[in-house]
Order: sequence, then C-alpha cells, then structure tokens
Amino acid sequence: MKRRIVWAVAAGAACSVLAAIRPPAVPLVSVEPHFSVWSAADRLYDVDTTHWAGAKQPLMIFLDVDDVTYRLCGRGARSNWELPVLPQVSCRVGATVTRYCFADDKGLAVEIDFTTPRLTEDLDVFSRPVTYVTVRVTGAKTWRVRASITEAWAAHDDKAEMVWTTNTVAGVRDIRVGRKEQTPFSIRGDGKRANWGRVHLVGPCVGESATTFLLAYDNVKSVRFFGAELPDWWARGGKTFETMLTEALAEAPVLEAKCRAFDEKLRRELEAVGGEKYADIAELAWRQSFAACKFVAHADGEPFLLSAENGSGGMIGTTDVFYPQFPHLLVTSCTLAKATLAPTCLYAASTNWPYAYAPHDLGLFPVAEGQYYGMRRGQAVGGGADDTYRMPVEESGNMLILLAAVAKAEGNAAFASRWWGEVTKWAEYLSKFGYDPGNQLCTDDFAGHLAHNANLSVKAIIALAAYAQLAEMRGEKETAAQYRARAEGMVPKWIEATKGGACGGTRIAFDRPGTWSLKYNLIWDRVLGYGLFPPAVAEAELRAYRALARPYGVPLDCRKTYTKADWLVWCGALTGQREDLAFMCEGLHRFLTETPDRIPFSDWHMTDSRLYRSFIARSVVGGVFMPLLLSREAK
Repeated sequence: MKRRIVWAVAAGAACSVLAAIRPPAVPLVSVEPHFSVWSAADRLYDVDTTHWAGAKQPLMIFLDVDDVTYRLCGRGARSNWELPVLPQVSCRVGATVTRYCFADDKGLAVEIDFTTPRLTEDLDVFSRPVTYVTVRVTGAKTWRVRASITEAWAAHDDKAEMVWTTNTVAGVRDIRVGRKEQTPFSIRGDGKRANWGRVHLVGPCVGESATTFLLAYDNVKSVRFFGAELPDWWARGGKTFETMLTEALAEAPVLEAKCRAFDEKLRRELEAVGGEKYADIAELAWRQSFAACKFVAHADGEPFLLSAENGSGGMIGTTDVFYPQFPHLLVTSCTLAKATLAPTCLYAASTNWPYAYAPHDLGLFPVAEGQYYGMRRGQAVGGGADDTYRMPVEESGNMLILLAAVAKAEGNAAFASRWWGEVTKWAEYLSKFGYDPGNQLCTDDFAGHLAHNANLSVKAIIALAAYAQLAEMRGEKETAAQYRARAEGMVPKWIEATKGGACGGTRIAFDRPGTWSLKYNLIWDRVLGYGLFPPAVAEAELRAYRALARPYGVPLDCRKTYTKADWLVWCGALTGQREDLAFMCEGLHRFLTETPDRIPFSDWHMTDSRLYRSFIARSVVGGVFMPLLLSREAK
C-alpha cells in the first residue's frame, strides 16, 4: 500500500498543521538563479534534487541509527537505492523554511529544515548565498547524519574538469567544489547553472538534538554592469567568503528561529487577507521571487536587485518582469524596490539608450550591457514599426507607475527626481501614444501583437496620473494638474470604447466587440489611490470572469485558454472583496496542486487542463503579494 503524503505549511508549527496545496516542486536551496535547487517529487527520497531548470544537482542525506542507514534525501548512485527509507509523513513549505518530517512505527522520528533567511530586515543577511539544512532526530540513542553533493552543483558543463578541496571554517569542515578552469561570465542567458566560483558544503555542526549543514555558493564574480564587475551585497566592503561563512555559522540558531517565527506570523496575516488557499500560494512564491534575482552593490555603493528572466529568455533586469514582482518588494523593503528600479533608470539616462521610451531589459543574465530583446529588428526611434517589439507603452507605463509607488511609500519624489528628465520623456511619450496603443507587444508578449489594447491603455492612463502625482510631490502644480486632467479625460473615452465585451465585461481591444481580457493593470488605481475608474468597472469585470472561468482559472483573454498566475491574483484584488480574491485563487491553487508537471511555480498555465504552458521559477510570482500590499496600506 502506498503511504499517503501529507502536505503542511507554517514552518514553525507542528507537523500536523496541514495545507491543501501540493507544490509542483519544493524549494530547498533558494538563493539566486545559479544556486537554486528543488525537489520535484512528493517525497524527498523519491528523486534526485534538481536545479530550477531541471538538471540534476543531487543532494544526498543519510541517517545512521545503530546498524541501519536510512536514505532521507535523493536517490544518488544505484547502490543507494536498496537502502531503506524512513517513511516521509509530511512536507510543508513556509515562506523561508521547508520542513520534511519522517517517522516509523517504532518511535524514530526525523525533521529536516531547509532554511534560506530571506528576511529583509537585515539586507546583509538577506544577501548571503547560504541555505541551512538542519536535521533533528528523536527516538534514537545514538545517531549520525551524513550529507553529500556532486560536481553538478558547480558547473553548467557536466564534462568539465572539477577540483575538490577540504578546509575548515570556524573549526567546521568545509568541502568545496569548482571548475579547474575558472572563467567568470563564460555563459549567460536562460537556464544556466553555476559555471564559475565554488559551491561549499559546510558541516556537520553537531548539537545535542540537531545536525546542521550549510550549502553556500561563492560566485567570485556576480554581475557585470556596463563594464563594471559588481560584488554581492554582503561582499561590498571587501568581506571575504570565509568571514561571511563564519558569521553565518555563528548566527545559524538565531536565524533559523527568526525564520520559523516569521513564517508563522506571515501565514496568519496571509490567511486573514485571503484565506488558506491564498496563503498557500503566497508562501510558495516567497523564496522563488527572491531566488530569481541577484542582489549586488553598484560601484558607488548603491544596492541593485537584478532579476533573471528565468524560463522566458534569460534577460537581466527586465522591466515587465519586475513590474509584477513589485508588490513583493513593496511589502518587504522599499530599499529593494528602489534597488530594482535604479539600474534601469541609470541605463535610460545614459548615452547607451537613445529612445524616448523606457527600456525593456539590460542584457542577458548576468551581464548587463544593453537591451537584448527586440534590438535585432532595427534601430528605429520614436513611433516607428520596429519599436513595437520593444514594448514602448508597456515599459514606460511600468516605470512611471512603480516610481510613483515608491514615492507614495516614502512620502516624497526624491528617488524619481534623480532621473526627472527621463521620467518626463516617458510621460510625454504616453501622452502621444498611450491611450490608443498601436500594433505592439505588451508584457504578455507570448500572446502576440495587438492594436488598440484596452488593458495596455489602462496602464498608460494610470501612468499619466502617476506622473501627475510625482510632479505634485515636486511642487510642480501646473504640470501635475495638466497630466491629471489628461488621465481623467481619457477614462470616460476608455469606458465607452470598451463597452460590449463578453459577459458584461470590457473588450480586449477597442475594435473587438464580444471579446474579453483580464484587466489586471486596473489594480494600480486602487494601490495608488487615484480613483480614476469607477468601482462599477471592476465589479463588472469580476462578474464576467466568473462566467468565463475554466477549471484551472480564468483565461488571460479570448484568444487562448492559458492564463497567468500573477494577473489572476491581481484581478482577484480589483474589487477589494474577499470572495472575489478567493474565487480567482481557486483555479490557480487547483493547478498547483494537481499539475503533473513537477517544476517550480509556473506563472503561465492552461486553464482547461492541469498542464503548464511555459515559464518556471520566475520572480513574477512576487505579484501574488498584491492583496497583502493593499491590506497593509489600508491599515
């Protein structure tokens, strides 16, 4: 008989606290794109652990009790397959801790915690490339825990010549592995594993009731930003990797306790905002959102948070990727929010970017050397046809809205003012081209070009109000009044142009009656408090979404049956009604629990089947924190 696997949440709670969700893949090591390892199975010992993109990166954990060796994690070599497993009885995924519980019928019990301290109260700790693996054993008089990794953790090329060394850090064994030939930035783009630097397995650190290992990644070189090699944030003052590891070892008990307490508190808050299923989704998103980013220090000491476009092209610092992630940043750290916007603003203000609209990206991860997407189709400037591949309305609207969100959080426009010339150019561009966009791409570029895009028009309207807000904060009252009036004047035109959509909602495009699309961009009218669109618009949209829903969510629009996770949750928050949020989360929760595709949280899936469409392990899942952001702002 197969043993039933119990899924549970809230990392500090007892193993009997259950959750309905079964993650498609379970986050274990969740640090950054080159150091992100998952378990793609119900039970930790059923498969070898893998990099987020699917390549095997085996982590083996064994428990020796008396004369018996149990395999707790991974499969490894065929000789390990005959080892007995201690039956897994639960797995729960919290925001910062994943806990597995094992037990037999003779009283032997084991807990394994995988803790990545993504706590933004201390950004030095937040930036450490460290995951703690802590094993607790009860019901045995004597026991020993052993762990091992393979060379696959430290090279993208499995045929590369590797070097192992053993040292000590603070008196604890430190096993290191890396390529013999070290060539930083030798690979770039999507789905890449670590290909330079060294991966460390530190431990065991043996206590009375627990054994702890540290998994860490010394990348040596982190990001190249227009010729400058930027260090990880923790290393910005010249701190050595050994010093950082020593600090991480010393602080392990305190940090693990903080993470457990944080997860419990966050779980309660998420449930209060949107119920258990919303909380399940958000907890699964927390580490993935941060693990798809590099947190580094610019040459002047300014923090940069640079996302990798995992599973969708491998660009770095993509504007319409950090746009959906931004609610997560705003609820955790305004410093991180600004650190996300600053690299794009610097690029746009440089001679490297000659266009009147905002950039799409900064290059191919982890090298930022100029926009990659759409740049091979010509160099047209202005409203030319080639610009349609660079998402000019999309990215300009994104930047204005997010700069306004930072200004609202800080109570001033000082950050946006650093690039006021560029900000003004983007507002002027949207004044000309934003209300009725031409035949161009938006963030949902996989759906293809669309003229007169109603949802993109919403973004432009709100972005013009955002510019008005920023100008008002700067004391430019005449400019503020002018742009606010432009935005307000566009709203009744938009409402009239979008009448006649499916099921009483709005159209996908001004010239397409009887159609629909998710109007997720409307949410910023609520977040920023502009009151541009009457509540009836959102209410009608939600009624339409209920009529259009499929088993695994509401389709993105009328053209296909796929949808986007982030936009489902944003639409669920449009009315501020808890039942609408619960409805929009229902299909997404069902997909995550039932999909046979054992991959990290995919934000693009089919609504009429349990299958993912594409995109995995992306930072955009941070968008599911939008309801939490609204809840906190309402207090």
